[in-house]
Parts: sequence; structure tokens; C-alpha cells
Amino acid sequence: MTVKATARWLYFLFLLILAGCSYRSTPEYQLEEYEQRISNVTEQSMPSATVSFPELPPLRKRHYPLPDIRLKALEALNLLECPKLTQLIAHRNNSLGKQMQPSQLLHYEKKLIVQLQTCTHYLSEHNRKPELQKKLVSILQQKQAALPAAKWNMLLSNTELSGQFSGFPDLLPLHGDNGRQGTLEALKYLKSYLMDEHLAPPYDQASLELQLQQLTASHYSGQLLAAATAITNTLNRVSVMLEKSSNICPQGRRSVKIERLNNVFRLFYVDSIQPYLAKVVSEGREWHSVMLPLLASLPPPPDTAMKDYLLAITKTDSAFSIWQQLDQSIMRHTRSWQKVLTECQMQPGQSPTN
Repeated sequence: MTVKATARWLYFLFLLILAGCSYRSTPEYQLEEYEQRISNVTEQSMPSATVSFPELPPLRKRHYPLPDIRLKALEALNLLECPKLTQLIAHRNNSLGKQMQPSQLLHYEKKLIVQLQTCTHYLSEHNRKPELQKKLVSILQQKQAALPAAKWNMLLSNTELSGQFSGFPDLLPLHGDNGRQGTLEALKYLKSYLMDEHLAPPYDQASLELQLQQLTASHYSGQLLAAATAITNTLNRVSVMLEKSSNICPQGRRSVKIERLNNVFRLFYVDSIQPYLAKVVSEGREWHSVMLPLLASLPPPPDTAMKDYLLAITKTDSAFSIWQQLDQSIMRHTRSWQKVLTECQMQPGQSPTN
């Protein structure tokens, strides 16, 4: 082997070692290692996953069709008394206006409603163009009725928030912020933006887009939900293996097997998994406290699939909820360990039988 070939081989080996060390610091490794160690000691095969991460429905199932309510060109020309409204209508009808993204469309609709209100009030006060005034009032009512759907589309037909729920490659990291603070602040902003009717800073178009970009910058929500799902599967797998194990402590006497199991419990669960679990549960509560009020400001989902999806990721009192299943897996895991440790007289305060 030449010197150059040897150098390439050593460099490749270094990268493999580096990748291995990096993977060992991930929650995926910690969870897999805990499961495998329990499987080795109990001599039980690895159970199948009990829960799966819900799949975000396709766009057609999370999009509200909006009515295409526009003024005809001739009517627009008759709105010289309301120049701002005329400008809005002209912008909507040009090539750029016809390609608005959901966030841009919502901001436009909110501005249009304000200008429709201003214009109808002006025409009424000055007793001008009663027929046009009647038409504008009708359009205003239709626009106001369609506004909740436009709000929904801005959040869940758009790519930013939906991207938080899909495309995440990893679980929530063991340490670090990873976009948590920025995500929570953006979600809080969006709730306030949806309720605002003045369109002044910080609820203008530029500020809205900046907050949406913050959501695009990370997959925090999806990583948090994926972590809850992964932990649930690990705890349930371990519970199944412990429940199926027999003869761990013959006649209630301590054995080599229970000593090994206890070491795995302390070194892998107590020292590694439990702190990560506490992090996910704590951050999950904080995420809920922000996400639920935001969703409460929206109309019902446009499709059953989207309704079921939101129930799965946000509710804590539903059998299909990620968070309810996590709670149940924690309780089952605790009971399984308590049973084994009690039978083997390893609980605190118990005296061993020789």
C-alpha cells in the first residue's frame, strides 16, 4: 500500500471513529442501547414498536378553499373616493397579486377588510353611490366570513409551520436549545398577529414573514414530538421484556441476572434516559401552553384526517395522543421495574434473602 493510499485509509478510519463517537452522544443511541442491554440480560427478543409518529396529512386535506371574491375592473374605477382600496384591488389583480403565498394573502385580506370598512363608512357619511355602497357591504361581509379560513391556511397550508411537523431527521438533541426559544416566540407572535386588526408594527407584513422564517429555521416541534414517540416505544419495549422474563430471581433470591439488570437500570435509564425524558416532558408542557391557544384561534380543521392529526400531537387526554401514550408508557415502565425489584428484594428498605 502506498503512502498516499495509507493516508486515505487512515483518514477514512478517523471519520468512522468520529461518526461513531458523535452517534453515541445522540438520544437515538441512548434509547437503542438501553433496549438492547435489557434484551441481552433478559434473553428476550426485541418487541415491535407500539406507537408510530402520525403523518402530516397532504396539503389537500389541510387547506381551506377560499371564495374568489373580487371587484370587477369597472367597479374599481368608480372608487376614486377610496384610493387605498383601489390600490389594493389593483395589486390583487396584477400578476404578483395572483401568486400570493398564504401569509401574504392573509395580510392582504386583513388590509382589504379595513379599507372596505373605511370606504363604506365614507360613502355612507357623504351619501355617495348607494348601489356601490351596497355592493361593498356585501363583499365586506363575505370577506369577514372567509377570514378564519385564510388564517387557517396561513398557518397550516403554508410551509413554515407545517415544516415544523415533517422532514425532521433526528430526535430532539440531548442538550442545547435547537430552535426552541425561537419557535416558541414565533408561535406566540402568530397568535397575537391573528387577533390583531390594526396591521401596524409589529403586526405588519415584514414582521410576519420574519417570524415565519424563524419557524423554517428549525424542526423543533417535530423533533420534540418524535422524541416523545421514541421514548414511548423504548419504555414499552423494556416493559414487555421485563414482564415476559421469568426466573430472574429463583425463589425470591437475588441472582446474577438481577444484579446485571439493576446495573443497566442505573447506568442507562437513571443516568441517561430519565434526564432526557424529563426534558421532553417539561418542554412538551411548555410547547402545549403555546400551541393550544394558537390552534384555538383557528376554525375547525377542513378535513377529518387533519383533525385526527392535531388531536394526536396536541391533546393529552386522548387514547391516540402522543402525550397520553407517553404518560402511559412511563407508568407501565415504572410498574414493571417495581415488580421485578420487589420480587428480587432490590427495593429500598428490603432485606435480601440468601
